[in-house]
Amino acid sequence: MTMKIMPIVINLIQDLATPHNNVLIEQFVNRSDVQLKLWYASAQDIGRYQWVKDITHQHLTAEIYGTGLNLKFLYYCIRHRNEKFVIVGWMNINTFLLHILFFFFRRPFNHWTDRPHTMRKSNFRRAILRWLANFLLRYSHCRVFCVGKTTIDYFRNLDFPETMLVNLPIFVSVDDNLSDFTLHKSEIFLRYEVPQEGFLISAGSRLIFEKGYDLMIQAIAELPLELRSRAKVVIVGSGNEANNLKNLISKLGLEHTVYIENWLEIEDFKLLIANSDIFVHPARFDSYGGTIFAMALGVPVIGSDGAGAVVDRIRHKENGFIYSALDYRALSRLIVNLALEPTLRRVIGEGARQTALEWKPERGVEILIRNAI
Repeated sequence: MTMKIMPIVINLIQDLATPHNNVLIEQFVNRSDVQLKLWYASAQDIGRYQWVKDITHQHLTAEIYGTGLNLKFLYYCIRHRNEKFVIVGWMNINTFLLHILFFFFRRPFNHWTDRPHTMRKSNFRRAILRWLANFLLRYSHCRVFCVGKTTIDYFRNLDFPETMLVNLPIFVSVDDNLSDFTLHKSEIFLRYEVPQEGFLISAGSRLIFEKGYDLMIQAIAELPLELRSRAKVVIVGSGNEANNLKNLISKLGLEHTVYIENWLEIEDFKLLIANSDIFVHPARFDSYGGTIFAMALGVPVIGSDGAGAVVDRIRHKENGFIYSALDYRALSRLIVNLALEPTLRRVIGEGARQTALEWKPERGVEILIRNAI
Protein backbone atom coordinates (compact mmCIF):
# COMPACT_ATOMS: atom_id res chain seq x y z
CA MET A 1 0.00 0.00 0.00
CA THR A 2 1.41 3.39 -0.98
CA MET A 3 1.15 6.29 1.41
CA LYS A 4 -0.57 9.38 0.10
CA ILE A 5 1.79 12.36 0.14
CA MET A 6 0.04 15.47 1.41
CA PRO A 7 0.64 18.60 -0.66
CA ILE A 8 2.59 21.53 0.69
CA VAL A 9 0.21 24.31 1.70
CA ILE A 10 1.31 27.86 0.94
CA ASN A 11 -0.78 30.79 2.15
CA LEU A 12 -0.29 33.85 -0.06
CA ILE A 13 -1.46 36.92 1.85
CA GLN A 14 -1.93 40.16 -0.08
CA ASP A 15 -3.86 43.39 0.17
CA LEU A 16 -5.64 42.81 -3.13
CA ALA A 17 -5.35 40.85 -6.36
CA THR A 18 -3.02 42.12 -9.07
CA PRO A 19 -2.70 40.97 -12.70
CA HIS A 20 1.01 40.14 -12.40
CA ASN A 21 0.58 38.05 -9.25
CA ASN A 22 -2.34 36.28 -10.90
CA VAL A 23 0.03 35.17 -13.65
CA LEU A 24 2.04 33.40 -10.95
CA ILE A 25 -1.05 32.10 -9.15
CA GLU A 26 -2.36 30.48 -12.35
CA GLN A 27 0.65 28.15 -12.36
CA PHE A 28 -0.53 26.53 -9.10
CA VAL A 29 -3.99 25.56 -10.35
CA ASN A 30 -3.23 22.06 -11.66
CA ARG A 31 -0.41 21.12 -9.28
CA SER A 32 -0.99 18.18 -6.96
CA ASP A 33 2.15 18.71 -4.86
CA VAL A 34 1.27 22.25 -3.71
CA GLN A 35 -1.97 23.78 -2.49
CA LEU A 36 -2.09 27.56 -2.69
CA LYS A 37 -4.48 29.43 -0.40
CA LEU A 38 -5.20 33.05 -1.30
CA TRP A 39 -5.99 35.77 1.21
CA TYR A 40 -6.91 39.36 0.30
CA ALA A 41 -7.79 42.32 2.49
CA SER A 42 -10.04 43.76 -0.21
CA ALA A 43 -12.03 42.10 -2.96
CA GLN A 44 -11.29 44.78 -5.54
CA ASP A 45 -9.58 48.17 -5.82
CA ILE A 46 -11.15 50.35 -8.48
CA GLY A 47 -9.78 53.56 -6.98
CA ARG A 48 -6.14 53.17 -8.02
CA TYR A 49 -6.23 51.25 -11.31
CA GLN A 50 -9.89 51.44 -12.38
CA TRP A 51 -9.95 48.03 -14.01
CA VAL A 52 -13.44 46.91 -14.96
CA LYS A 53 -12.73 43.20 -14.56
CA ASP A 54 -12.67 41.83 -11.00
CA ILE A 55 -9.65 39.52 -10.86
CA THR A 56 -9.91 38.52 -7.18
CA HIS A 57 -11.09 34.95 -7.87
CA GLN A 58 -9.70 34.67 -11.40
CA HIS A 59 -7.86 31.36 -10.90
CA LEU A 60 -8.53 30.29 -7.30
CA THR A 61 -11.22 31.20 -4.82
CA ALA A 62 -9.78 33.66 -2.31
CA GLU A 63 -10.62 34.42 1.31
CA ILE A 64 -11.24 38.09 2.16
CA TYR A 65 -9.83 38.87 5.61
CA GLY A 66 -10.74 42.56 5.55
CA THR A 67 -8.94 45.81 6.26
CA GLY A 68 -10.07 45.94 9.91
CA LEU A 69 -8.62 43.83 12.70
CA ASN A 70 -9.51 40.17 12.10
CA LEU A 71 -8.60 37.99 15.08
CA LYS A 72 -9.97 34.86 13.43
CA PHE A 73 -7.58 35.32 10.50
CA LEU A 74 -4.62 35.92 12.80
CA TYR A 75 -5.49 32.86 14.88
CA TYR A 76 -5.64 30.72 11.74
CA CYS A 77 -2.15 31.82 10.74
CA ILE A 78 -0.69 31.15 14.18
CA ARG A 79 -2.45 27.81 14.64
CA HIS A 80 -1.51 26.22 11.29
CA ARG A 81 2.13 25.56 11.98
CA ASN A 82 2.53 22.99 9.21
CA GLU A 83 1.57 25.47 6.51
CA LYS A 84 3.81 28.07 4.89
CA PHE A 85 2.97 31.75 4.83
CA VAL A 86 4.04 34.35 2.27
CA ILE A 87 3.09 37.90 3.26
CA VAL A 88 3.22 40.48 0.47
CA GLY A 89 4.39 43.75 2.02
CA TRP A 90 2.99 45.24 5.23
CA MET A 91 -0.17 46.83 3.82
CA ASN A 92 -2.65 46.78 6.75
CA ILE A 93 -3.19 46.18 10.46
CA ASN A 94 -3.58 42.41 10.05
CA THR A 95 -0.39 41.82 8.09
CA PHE A 96 1.55 44.18 10.39
CA LEU A 97 0.35 42.30 13.48
CA LEU A 98 1.07 38.99 11.77
CA HIS A 99 4.70 39.99 11.33
CA ILE A 100 4.90 40.85 15.03
CA LEU A 101 3.26 37.59 16.11
CA PHE A 102 5.55 35.50 13.91
CA PHE A 103 8.52 37.42 15.33
CA PHE A 104 7.62 36.75 18.97
CA PHE A 105 6.61 33.13 18.41
CA ARG A 106 9.76 32.54 16.31
CA ARG A 107 7.65 31.11 13.53
CA PRO A 108 9.17 30.70 10.07
CA PHE A 109 7.48 32.81 7.43
CA ASN A 110 8.18 34.56 4.13
CA HIS A 111 7.97 38.22 3.22
CA TRP A 112 7.68 39.31 -0.44
CA THR A 113 8.48 42.94 -1.14
CA ASP A 114 9.73 45.36 -3.73
CA ARG A 115 12.24 48.13 -3.09
CA PRO A 116 10.85 50.63 -0.55
CA HIS A 117 10.28 54.11 -1.84
CA THR A 118 13.23 56.30 -0.85
CA MET A 119 12.37 59.47 -2.80
CA ARG A 120 9.46 60.62 -0.68
CA LYS A 121 10.14 63.00 2.17
CA SER A 122 10.37 60.99 5.37
CA ASN A 123 8.95 62.32 8.63
CA PHE A 124 9.88 61.02 12.08
CA ARG A 125 6.91 58.64 12.32
CA ARG A 126 7.57 57.09 8.90
CA ALA A 127 11.27 56.71 9.68
CA ILE A 128 10.48 54.92 12.96
CA LEU A 129 7.98 52.60 11.29
CA ARG A 130 10.46 51.71 8.55
CA TRP A 131 13.18 51.05 11.12
CA LEU A 132 10.79 48.83 13.13
CA ALA A 133 9.71 46.94 9.99
CA ASN A 134 13.28 46.26 8.95
CA PHE A 135 14.25 45.26 12.50
CA LEU A 136 11.38 42.76 12.66
CA LEU A 137 12.35 41.23 9.33
CA ARG A 138 16.07 41.17 10.07
CA TYR A 139 15.66 39.30 13.35
CA SER A 140 12.69 37.11 12.46
CA HIS A 141 12.89 33.54 11.23
CA CYS A 142 12.11 34.91 7.80
CA ARG A 143 12.95 34.50 4.13
CA VAL A 144 12.71 37.77 2.19
CA PHE A 145 11.61 37.38 -1.42
CA CYS A 146 12.91 40.46 -3.22
CA VAL A 147 11.41 41.92 -6.40
CA GLY A 148 14.58 42.31 -8.44
CA LYS A 149 18.23 43.19 -7.92
CA THR A 150 17.60 46.68 -6.59
CA THR A 151 15.49 45.26 -3.75
CA ILE A 152 18.19 42.73 -2.89
CA ASP A 153 20.76 45.55 -2.84
CA TYR A 154 18.51 47.56 -0.51
CA PHE A 155 18.42 44.76 2.07
CA ARG A 156 22.11 43.98 1.64
CA ASN A 157 22.86 47.57 2.59
CA LEU A 158 20.88 46.98 5.79
CA ASP A 159 23.16 44.00 6.60
CA PHE A 160 20.56 41.32 5.93
CA PRO A 161 22.36 37.98 5.51
CA GLU A 162 22.52 36.63 1.96
CA THR A 163 20.78 33.47 3.17
CA MET A 164 17.65 35.51 3.91
CA LEU A 165 17.38 37.06 0.44
CA VAL A 166 15.94 35.48 -2.71
CA ASN A 167 15.19 37.18 -6.02
CA LEU A 168 11.52 36.61 -6.85
CA PRO A 169 10.62 39.28 -9.42
CA ILE A 170 7.27 40.10 -10.95
CA PHE A 171 6.18 37.76 -13.74
CA VAL A 172 4.08 38.26 -16.85
CA SER A 173 2.80 35.79 -19.41
CA VAL A 174 5.24 34.97 -22.19
CA ASP A 175 2.98 32.50 -23.99
CA ASP A 176 1.05 35.02 -26.09
CA ASN A 177 1.03 34.52 -29.84
CA LEU A 178 2.60 37.81 -30.91
CA SER A 179 1.09 37.63 -34.39
CA ASP A 180 -2.38 37.78 -32.82
CA PHE A 181 -1.51 41.23 -31.47
CA THR A 182 0.02 42.58 -34.67
CA LEU A 183 -3.15 41.73 -36.59
CA HIS A 184 -4.57 44.84 -34.91
CA LYS A 185 -1.72 47.20 -35.88
CA SER A 186 -3.69 49.16 -38.47
CA GLU A 187 -6.52 49.58 -35.97
CA ILE A 188 -4.14 50.89 -33.29
CA PHE A 189 -2.35 53.22 -35.71
CA LEU A 190 -5.68 54.59 -36.94
CA ARG A 191 -6.90 55.20 -33.38
CA TYR A 192 -3.87 57.31 -32.51
CA GLU A 193 -3.54 58.90 -35.96
CA VAL A 194 -0.06 57.54 -36.60
CA PRO A 195 0.92 58.90 -40.04
CA GLN A 196 2.17 56.81 -42.93
CA GLU A 197 5.87 56.09 -42.35
CA GLY A 198 5.28 57.14 -38.74
CA PHE A 199 6.10 55.34 -35.50
CA LEU A 200 4.36 54.73 -32.19
CA ILE A 201 5.87 55.07 -28.71
CA SER A 202 4.03 53.74 -25.67
CA ALA A 203 4.45 53.96 -21.90
CA GLY A 204 2.23 53.47 -18.91
CA SER A 205 1.86 53.36 -15.13
CA ARG A 206 0.41 55.56 -12.41
CA LEU A 207 0.76 59.22 -13.34
CA ILE A 208 2.76 60.38 -10.35
CA PHE A 209 5.94 62.46 -10.12
CA GLU A 210 8.20 59.49 -9.42
CA LYS A 211 7.27 57.79 -12.70
CA GLY A 212 9.00 60.53 -14.69
CA TYR A 213 6.48 61.12 -17.48
CA ASP A 214 7.22 64.85 -17.41
CA LEU A 215 10.81 63.98 -18.32
CA MET A 216 9.60 61.73 -21.12
CA ILE A 217 7.44 64.55 -22.53
CA GLN A 218 10.43 66.89 -22.44
CA ALA A 219 12.45 64.24 -24.28
CA ILE A 220 9.79 64.12 -27.01
CA ALA A 221 9.96 67.91 -27.34
CA GLU A 222 13.72 67.57 -27.96
CA LEU A 223 13.21 65.34 -31.02
CA PRO A 224 14.14 66.85 -34.39
CA LEU A 225 11.05 68.48 -35.92
CA GLU A 226 10.86 66.10 -38.90
CA LEU A 227 10.98 63.08 -36.62
CA ARG A 228 8.54 64.56 -34.13
CA SER A 229 6.04 65.14 -36.94
CA ARG A 230 5.98 61.38 -37.59
CA ALA A 231 5.79 60.29 -33.96
CA LYS A 232 2.78 59.51 -31.82
CA VAL A 233 3.24 58.90 -28.11
CA VAL A 234 0.64 57.24 -25.85
CA ILE A 235 1.02 57.35 -22.07
CA VAL A 236 -1.47 55.11 -20.27
CA GLY A 237 -2.54 55.68 -16.68
CA SER A 238 -4.08 58.06 -14.18
CA GLY A 239 -2.88 59.84 -11.08
CA ASN A 240 -2.31 63.18 -9.42
CA GLU A 241 0.15 64.34 -12.09
CA ALA A 242 -2.32 63.93 -14.98
CA ASN A 243 -3.27 67.62 -15.20
CA ASN A 244 0.34 68.76 -14.86
CA LEU A 245 1.34 66.44 -17.69
CA LYS A 246 -1.48 67.69 -19.91
CA ASN A 247 -0.45 71.29 -19.19
CA LEU A 248 3.16 70.46 -20.06
CA ILE A 249 2.06 68.83 -23.32
CA SER A 250 0.15 71.99 -24.20
CA LYS A 251 3.00 74.30 -23.16
CA LEU A 252 5.45 72.41 -25.40
CA GLY A 253 3.03 72.33 -28.34
CA LEU A 254 2.73 68.54 -28.34
CA GLU A 255 -1.07 68.24 -28.31
CA HIS A 256 -1.05 66.35 -31.61
CA THR A 257 1.93 64.18 -30.64
CA VAL A 258 1.46 63.01 -27.05
CA TYR A 259 -1.78 61.46 -25.78
CA ILE A 260 -2.72 60.67 -22.18
CA GLU A 261 -4.89 57.55 -22.21
CA ASN A 262 -6.83 56.48 -19.12
CA TRP A 263 -6.20 53.05 -17.62
CA LEU A 264 -6.65 50.21 -20.07
CA GLU A 265 -7.55 46.63 -19.25
CA ILE A 266 -4.38 44.53 -19.23
CA GLU A 267 -5.06 42.86 -22.58
CA ASP A 268 -5.74 46.24 -24.21
CA PHE A 269 -2.54 47.64 -22.70
CA LYS A 270 -0.59 44.70 -24.09
CA LEU A 271 -2.24 45.25 -27.49
CA LEU A 272 -1.01 48.85 -27.51
CA ILE A 273 2.53 47.89 -26.45
CA ALA A 274 2.78 45.01 -28.92
CA ASN A 275 2.00 47.36 -31.80
CA SER A 276 4.41 50.05 -30.64
CA ASP A 277 7.82 50.61 -32.16
CA ILE A 278 9.34 51.64 -28.82
CA PHE A 279 8.34 51.33 -25.16
CA VAL A 280 9.71 53.95 -22.76
CA HIS A 281 10.10 53.46 -18.99
CA PRO A 282 11.18 56.92 -17.79
CA ALA A 283 10.93 56.54 -14.00
CA ARG A 284 12.79 58.60 -11.47
CA PHE A 285 11.79 55.72 -9.20
CA ASP A 286 9.82 52.57 -9.96
CA SER A 287 10.08 49.40 -7.90
CA TYR A 288 9.74 47.30 -11.04
CA GLY A 289 7.37 48.35 -13.81
CA GLY A 290 6.05 47.83 -17.33
CA THR A 291 9.37 47.02 -19.01
CA ILE A 292 8.63 43.32 -18.50
CA PHE A 293 5.41 43.58 -20.55
CA ALA A 294 7.25 45.15 -23.47
CA MET A 295 10.10 42.63 -23.35
CA ALA A 296 7.63 39.72 -23.29
CA LEU A 297 5.98 41.21 -26.40
CA GLY A 298 9.29 41.65 -28.23
CA VAL A 299 9.19 45.45 -28.19
CA PRO A 300 12.46 47.38 -27.69
CA VAL A 301 12.64 49.23 -24.38
CA ILE A 302 14.38 52.45 -23.46
CA GLY A 303 14.40 52.59 -19.69
CA SER A 304 15.91 54.68 -16.92
CA ASP A 305 18.26 53.44 -14.25
CA GLY A 306 15.60 54.40 -11.72
CA ALA A 307 13.29 51.59 -12.84
CA GLY A 308 13.76 48.25 -11.07
CA ALA A 309 12.74 46.10 -14.03
CA VAL A 310 15.18 47.93 -16.29
CA VAL A 311 18.09 47.34 -13.91
CA ASP A 312 17.00 43.73 -13.41
CA ARG A 313 16.48 42.69 -17.02
CA ILE A 314 18.11 45.02 -19.53
CA ARG A 315 21.66 44.68 -20.82
CA HIS A 316 22.47 47.97 -22.49
CA LYS A 317 22.56 47.76 -26.30
CA GLU A 318 21.86 44.00 -26.22
CA ASN A 319 18.19 43.68 -25.28
CA GLY A 320 17.31 47.32 -24.55
CA PHE A 321 18.76 50.68 -23.64
CA ILE A 322 19.43 52.26 -20.24
CA TYR A 323 19.97 55.94 -19.52
CA SER A 324 20.37 58.09 -16.41
CA ALA A 325 16.89 58.83 -15.07
CA LEU A 326 17.04 62.64 -15.06
CA ASP A 327 18.82 62.98 -18.40
CA TYR A 328 15.85 63.49 -20.72
CA ARG A 329 18.16 64.61 -23.54
CA ALA A 330 19.86 61.20 -23.43
CA LEU A 331 16.40 59.62 -23.65
CA SER A 332 15.62 61.80 -26.65
CA ARG A 333 18.83 60.73 -28.42
CA LEU A 334 18.05 57.06 -27.83
CA ILE A 335 14.56 57.52 -29.26
CA VAL A 336 16.09 59.10 -32.36
CA ASN A 337 18.52 56.18 -32.77
CA LEU A 338 15.79 53.55 -32.54
CA ALA A 339 13.27 55.49 -34.61
CA LEU A 340 15.72 55.84 -37.51
CA GLU A 341 16.97 52.25 -37.47
CA PRO A 342 14.25 49.61 -37.95
CA THR A 343 16.86 46.83 -38.09
CA LEU A 344 18.16 47.86 -34.67
CA ARG A 345 14.60 47.87 -33.31
CA ARG A 346 14.11 44.33 -34.59
CA VAL A 347 17.39 43.03 -33.12
CA ILE A 348 16.79 44.69 -29.73
CA GLY A 349 13.18 43.46 -29.68
CA GLU A 350 14.31 39.90 -30.36
CA GLY A 351 16.86 40.15 -27.55
CA ALA A 352 14.16 41.46 -25.22
CA ARG A 353 11.83 38.60 -26.10
CA GLN A 354 14.58 36.03 -25.52
CA THR A 355 15.28 37.47 -22.06
CA ALA A 356 11.57 37.35 -21.24
CA LEU A 357 11.45 33.67 -22.18
CA GLU A 358 14.11 33.01 -19.55
CA TRP A 359 11.67 34.33 -16.91
CA LYS A 360 8.54 32.30 -17.48
CA PRO A 361 6.02 32.26 -14.60
CA GLU A 362 6.84 28.57 -14.03
CA ARG A 363 10.29 29.70 -12.94
CA GLY A 364 8.71 31.92 -10.29
CA VAL A 365 6.71 29.01 -8.91
CA GLU A 366 9.83 26.88 -8.61
CA ILE A 367 11.71 29.71 -6.87
CA LEU A 368 8.86 30.11 -4.40
CA ILE A 369 8.42 26.41 -3.65
CA ARG A 370 12.15 25.76 -3.36
CA ASN A 371 12.89 28.67 -1.03
CA ALA A 372 9.74 29.21 1.08
CA ILE A 373 10.19 28.27 4.74
